[in-house]
Amino acid sequence: MYMQTERKSAERKYRILMVTGIYPTERKPHSGTFIKPIVDSLRAAGHEVDIIHPGPAPAPLRYIFATLQVFFKTLSGRYDIVHGHYGLWCLAARLQWRAAVVSAFLGDDLLGTFTFKGDYSKKSLLVVRISRWLCRVSDAATVKSEQMKKAAGSDDVVVIPDGIDFDLFHPIPRGEARAALGWDPDRYYVLFANNPQIPVKNFALAQAAMQHLTERGIPAELVVASGLPQTKLVEYMNASNALILPSLAEGTPNVVKEAMACNIPVVATNVGDVMQVIGHTEGCSVCPHDADALAAGLEKALLYTGPTTGRDDIAHLKSSVILARILELYEQALARKGKLSKHVSRMEVSNAQHS
Repeated sequence: MYMQTERKSAERKYRILMVTGIYPTERKPHSGTFIKPIVDSLRAAGHEVDIIHPGPAPAPLRYIFATLQVFFKTLSGRYDIVHGHYGLWCLAARLQWRAAVVSAFLGDDLLGTFTFKGDYSKKSLLVVRISRWLCRVSDAATVKSEQMKKAAGSDDVVVIPDGIDFDLFHPIPRGEARAALGWDPDRYYVLFANNPQIPVKNFALAQAAMQHLTERGIPAELVVASGLPQTKLVEYMNASNALILPSLAEGTPNVVKEAMACNIPVVATNVGDVMQVIGHTEGCSVCPHDADALAAGLEKALLYTGPTTGRDDIAHLKSSVILARILELYEQALARKGKLSKHVSRMEVSNAQHS
């Protein structure tokens, strides 16, 4: 009986409508790269996925357009799940009641957005209030870290970090990667793989840490990789001696996990789930928000002679493993919506017609 139930669960195929403001495009190949693997994995497993990703427009118009699209697309009852990504896009998903709603919160939608003044923007505080409400009224809600779950204020929220594509992010011999990029084979390189213009990424602290590293007698070059396609980012990671993440706050920084999948040492501040991801990996360091502490971590990373065990240490974050957890969440959402039994009956009829 258990095996039969398990087999039926594996055979269920969902019709999913994704709603997101970020998704890789030709103009922005780096945008929403953590959402595309979910879509690709779902489609590869036989699920039907449509995407609502409004093009460039003033923010209010994008949200209104997305909300109208969701409303009209779900009127027929065609979709089982509407899966929103980020607070305001989750709101667009929630403003319909035909399909079950899964809300995925990404970081500052629950934690707030830092400004260069060191406080939170007023808009982000409004988004936080909306997101906390959505945690209660969605059929299922997911966050990226325990810190975010605490901020959500709901025990029903499920922690599911982003999965990593281990086929894409994999170790490449450093010499090979540097030759492809034209980097000096004998120089130390530290990678900052975020946009320096985003205040919460704390680029100034990375620069200060590099200065302290030089004062320690270890000159190294800080390389900024922002807006790159992931295929190029893999080369940058493997060509670097270490990745630095000096952020003021994070949900679950994907660049850390991507570097771990490449067996590259990571030096980061204690934000989001960084401690859980890199805390037990030799060559990596979790540091306070202090330039000298980060410099000490970088020194240890640069003098670390071999590849790390990062890839093995985050095997539980493979895209295939995360996909299984997302599918479990879909079942929970459908059950709460009261549609799971209808969905199973529909699948059984469909299977009978094709047998």
